[in-house]
Amino acid sequence: MVRFGKKLTADQVPEWRGYYINYKLMKKKVKQYGQQLQQGEKDRRRVLKDFSKMLDDQIETIVLFLLEQQGRLASRIEKLGKQRAILAEQPDISAIAELREAYREVGLDLIKLLKFVDLNATGIRKILKKFDKRFSYRFTDYYVSSRSNHPYSQLQQVFKHVGVGAVVGALSRNLADLQERQGSYLSIYDQPASALK
Repeated sequence: MVRFGKKLTADQVPEWRGYYINYKLMKKKVKQYGQQLQQGEKDRRRVLKDFSKMLDDQIETIVLFLLEQQGRLASRIEKLGKQRAILAEQPDISAIAELREAYREVGLDLIKLLKFVDLNATGIRKILKKFDKRFSYRFTDYYVSSRSNHPYSQLQQVFKHVGVGAVVGALSRNLADLQERQGSYLSIYDQPASALK
């Protein structure tokens, strides 16, 4: 079985490398905290505070990058929507094919972003599990409940794909509008939705 640290490194998008969870550093810190507790250099409360801050900082880096990428995708979809509106007035088969391809490229970039989120969410879960195991402490429950229920939660961005659903919806709607509907006036909103996974 491949260790997560190696999988994280292997599956990263190279140009996004600085925005993934620094799992190697986090593992090193968990080990270091264990040694500091044993030697009496730090008390349990200080370790929890330091670890929380470090994890918060990691999550903030991930979320700010995620928001930036979502904005870029939304901007691309908006521009493509303007092209689609022009084509609705003056249909051109080759231009429609090019537009479909451009939407497909946005979809592929969205998948890449979802994989980024998934890798980071897995890294967060794994480092919290490692911390709990090392210190025989249920820190994960405290951390997740205190962060996810907060009005300014960044954790929700990572675990609940907040915002990504809107991008998926816009992409799906615009692609569906490009499809010939034999003169139908129906929209994708008039059909049953399939759940976002």
